[in-house]
Amino acid sequence: MKTLKIKKLFFLPLVYAYPSFLYAADISSTSGIVDLTPEIIRQDQRLNELEKKLNNENILVAPQQKIEKLGRDHVVVAETPCFEIKQLQFIINDPLQSKNQNIFNGLFYDLNQPKFVVGQCIGNQSLQNLVKYAQNELIKQGLITTQIVVNPQDLTQGNLVLNIHVGRVHQIISKDKSVNKIEIFTALPIKNHEILNLKKIDQGLENLKRTSNRDVDIKIEPAVAQDGKELVGYSDLIVTSRPYKKIGLNLNIDNSGSKDTGKYIGSLGIGLNNPLNLNDSLNINLSHSLDDWKKDFNRSFYLSYSIPFRNYEFSATHNEYNYEQNVAGFYGPILYSGKTKQSNLTLSRMISRGAQHKTSIYTKGYHKKNQTFIENNEVDVMHRQTAGWNAGIQHRQYIGNALLDLNLDYRRGTGALNAQSAPEERITTYDPVTKKQILLSAEGYARAPIWSAELRYSQPFNIRNQPVQYRLNWRGQFAPKILVPQDRFYIGGRYSVRGFDGEVMLSGDNGHYLQQELSWNSPIPATQFYAAIDQGWVNGRNSYSEQRHLIGSVLGTRSYFKGIYLDTFVGHGIEAPKVIKKEWVTGFSLNFSY
Repeated sequence: MKTLKIKKLFFLPLVYAYPSFLYAADISSTSGIVDLTPEIIRQDQRLNELEKKLNNENILVAPQQKIEKLGRDHVVVAETPCFEIKQLQFIINDPLQSKNQNIFNGLFYDLNQPKFVVGQCIGNQSLQNLVKYAQNELIKQGLITTQIVVNPQDLTQGNLVLNIHVGRVHQIISKDKSVNKIEIFTALPIKNHEILNLKKIDQGLENLKRTSNRDVDIKIEPAVAQDGKELVGYSDLIVTSRPYKKIGLNLNIDNSGSKDTGKYIGSLGIGLNNPLNLNDSLNINLSHSLDDWKKDFNRSFYLSYSIPFRNYEFSATHNEYNYEQNVAGFYGPILYSGKTKQSNLTLSRMISRGAQHKTSIYTKGYHKKNQTFIENNEVDVMHRQTAGWNAGIQHRQYIGNALLDLNLDYRRGTGALNAQSAPEERITTYDPVTKKQILLSAEGYARAPIWSAELRYSQPFNIRNQPVQYRLNWRGQFAPKILVPQDRFYIGGRYSVRGFDGEVMLSGDNGHYLQQELSWNSPIPATQFYAAIDQGWVNGRNSYSEQRHLIGSVLGTRSYFKGIYLDTFVGHGIEAPKVIKKEWVTGFSLNFSY
């Protein structure tokens, strides 16, 4: 068996009973097998970053509906004259009496709470406050054209009647050929003659704007009949749009790769906006290492398609990744290579939204295949084929001028689509007594459940009248069972704990990292400075007690100019185990979008 001296590589013996993932900077092996798992992990991290950028392009920041605040405790005020209210009634003035009126049940219940209105002495000011409070509650629900009215009435008997004039949609009109009826039908979760709800209009507007964030507007205007008279209680939704780019182009160069398969990576992204005129989008991304196109390289292909339908969104993605590495051996270089293919299908649904929040749930199915080759011969023991599903919830919350994003995800592997159990689950040893192979304890499970969560927070503020922004990004993972190397949590590098080159990473079944950053404007036009401190921690059976914690720091600049974005940084490790060097590292990312 050949002996290799591999520097800064991870190693996996070619036997079923191989040990857990190692973390040494210099590894000697008598097996001749080099584990390229870190290369797969780096590609997964780059892919996650790409998907975040694509998803962020489709986010709509909805303007808040202005509401004059009035708390419950300030509705009823002491005044004279006043009348004790014994009964509160509602009359719904609606051209469609039996349709969707249950939307007012919450308001009825709220106003009829004991000692709120009933049993109180109500005068003119209290009555005005009550109408204002009830109107605000309707606005919070999105019912901005539904009105609360108090008709002249005798309150001496203790009966108060509130009239609700329901506002409905008459018709949805497109005044621009760039928005067709099919686009409107699939985007807006609201129909003709339905109660007008601003939340549904915002959802539809978001679906329309997701196509390259095009300039679309929906105006609410009083409906007019054919004879020119206003239709009381009805409004028209007028959709207008400006021409937009059908094709987007993105070029990027950075140094996010590894020394073994190419440090510098170039990518080309092509986005097709609304290709089927269904508010859909198609994105293609090609990347290749630039150090050497024919030797020690990596390349990838990414394809995604997404289409919304009212409160739902369907997306499909496919990614292929190839890499090659030549390792010195006694009789000449040995070629190691690998292939990874992954496909995902995702269905999400918006379940709640308002002027300051949006909540969605999703489910996803995935299939992934990894292959490793030595001199173009596949290493069967390193063959991976997995499938499974995810379920999760996403929440976005505006807190004043701050923004909070939360995501909780549960993943579970299955045996679907010819998925295989991991070799780590089939470790055996020979028993000389029984003369049979005995199954040992598993070193990892391919179908183990995994909980993961992510939190992102940004807060702008001023220091001495200078704008500053604070950003926090936290991500964590918990697994109740032992994981295979591809599913473990990794820290170290620009996508987790910055300040390290990412050539060697720490990993464990469980872990988390925290990125904290301050950015501020610089004297250079269109340029920001930023400083950050990151830290991460891993734990679990597949980690060592002295190799679980990292702290790193970075200083950098971000510049924007006419479609060009440049991010440069310098970083240094603050705390790390001996196997990871605390040296100065530099990085950059140059991007051009059209």
